[in-house]
Amino acid sequence: MSTVDSLSVRLVSPAGLSVVVNENGSIGRMDCGDVVVNLFPGNELEGGTANLFLRRGVAASGTAQSHIALLGPRSPTQWQAVDTGQGWQGTGQWEGLRYTIALVLSEAEPAWFWHLDIENTSAAAQRVDLIYLQDLALAPYGAIRLNEYYVSQYIDHTPLTHGRNGVVLASRQNQAVGGRYPWSVIGSLRHAVSYATDALQVYGLDQRAGAPLSALAQGLPGKRLQHEHSVVGIQDQVIDLAAGSRVSSGFFGSVLADHPAATASVDLAVVDRTLALPAAQPPAAQPVAGRQAVQSLFSSAPPLKVSELIDAELKSLFGSDRHDIEVASDGALLSFFHGADRHVVLRAKELRVQRPHGHLLRTGSLATPDETALTSTTWMNGVFHSMVTQGHVSINRFLSTTHSYLGLFRSHGQRVFVDTDGVDTDGVDIDGVDTDGRWQLLDVPSAMEMAPDACRWIYKYAGGVIEVRSAALGDPHALSLVLCVLAGPAVRFLVTHHVALNGDDGSLPGVAHWSQTPEGIAVRPAPDSELAQRFVSGDFLIAPMPSTCIAKVGGDELLFADGRSRQ
Repeated sequence: MSTVDSLSVRLVSPAGLSVVVNENGSIGRMDCGDVVVNLFPGNELEGGTANLFLRRGVAASGTAQSHIALLGPRSPTQWQAVDTGQGWQGTGQWEGLRYTIALVLSEAEPAWFWHLDIENTSAAAQRVDLIYLQDLALAPYGAIRLNEYYVSQYIDHTPLTHGRNGVVLASRQNQAVGGRYPWSVIGSLRHAVSYATDALQVYGLDQRAGAPLSALAQGLPGKRLQHEHSVVGIQDQVIDLAAGSRVSSGFFGSVLADHPAATASVDLAVVDRTLALPAAQPPAAQPVAGRQAVQSLFSSAPPLKVSELIDAELKSLFGSDRHDIEVASDGALLSFFHGADRHVVLRAKELRVQRPHGHLLRTGSLATPDETALTSTTWMNGVFHSMVTQGHVSINRFLSTTHSYLGLFRSHGQRVFVDTDGVDTDGVDIDGVDTDGRWQLLDVPSAMEMAPDACRWIYKYAGGVIEVRSAALGDPHALSLVLCVLAGPAVRFLVTHHVALNGDDGSLPGVAHWSQTPEGIAVRPAPDSELAQRFVSGDFLIAPMPSTCIAKVGGDELLFADGRSRQ
């Protein structure tokens, strides 16, 4: 059965499996008893990591000419707004292909099935295939919200070969949950030919700067990687679709609450048992109400395209007194120090290293932490403040932390969009996002400079140069954000704050409690929260500097094209 409200659909099976589907057609959360199946909760702004991809023009080498996501706000899928009695269903069209997609939960076992029906509506034959990505935690919710990397490191992914359905991936959580070891198996309803076990194999490091997912063009690697972003990828066998023909395909997943032993070939019996379930059969087609996901800026706005700084620009910005210079094997400048305590990292290095560059800021001048100090974590990829807390880092948190260093999510913490086409309001819907799509996200810059108490980002783009500064101040305790146009025309900025005051690092549904005062924007915890009870009149203040002109302040409704909040 399912329950439906204005924001999401929750499917629940008698076997104990439940799935929350976001309004934008992404998977929010999958639970089985006291463990969460997926590693990253999907959200209404960006979607989630779990997805199905349809590829066309697939060559014998496994490469594809084009691909499209079938879930989430970037997909063309129109979703059914109410329960059909069989799960959750949608339909869409793309490049001469018409498809229907359904998520069905088994009533007898904690198992789920993705069923797809694909029809070639073009006049020529097409070669297509499907890729399914499912992030996996198999851990309590508190564990995944504390540290996804830690949870991932304890999951063992083992590829097994099924006689009929090809490669399947069995995953065991080796960090016991109440004395039990949760386990899952995921595979194709047809025949899988390749796989991946970590998001690093699918996204790659250059995705942090907005590059397309390399594995979706090249195909999955077919190798096991035990790393820090536990994601199971299954690539289905190529389908030759004649003009006017259709085919049924899909994927399955099954969860065991406890798997005491390590994965072995005997576990293929679970695959046979899962495939024998009634829910493994394609459901009867149902009429689907046409409701496509509404885009938000975080799902539609591209990163601002920036370029490298030439030597003369580096000297102008950072001086010529460089030391401890780092260069690549091809002679490219990567980073350097200047002055007594300044470190500069260039874009070329950020895109080459696995660990992104970041910095910790703390207000005040005491040698040891104190309850009044503010702390913030900044990141080179345009996270100007995050994990902002007053006092203890886990209690009085104002802004959320970032989740994943692969750029899986970009809405966490404090982010900035820029409209470089000028300050006029032609084509702007003031109740939502721009109708002409001019906003771009400040992401990986041309360079980042780090000092003990401040950071500086330089964005050189086709029309000019933008500088962003973040700093930790001492009296009073404050964290600052300064946006400057160093060259080029005037621009507009849109600054977003993912507020985490109400708990769960900002992932709890509900509105942010704020009010505009003569001093600025006061943000308060929810009245019934523990934080509000401890600090009855406490709030965080976002205070504009004297030269700042604020055009509008609002909640997340300002980020959606229809101007409606998703809380």
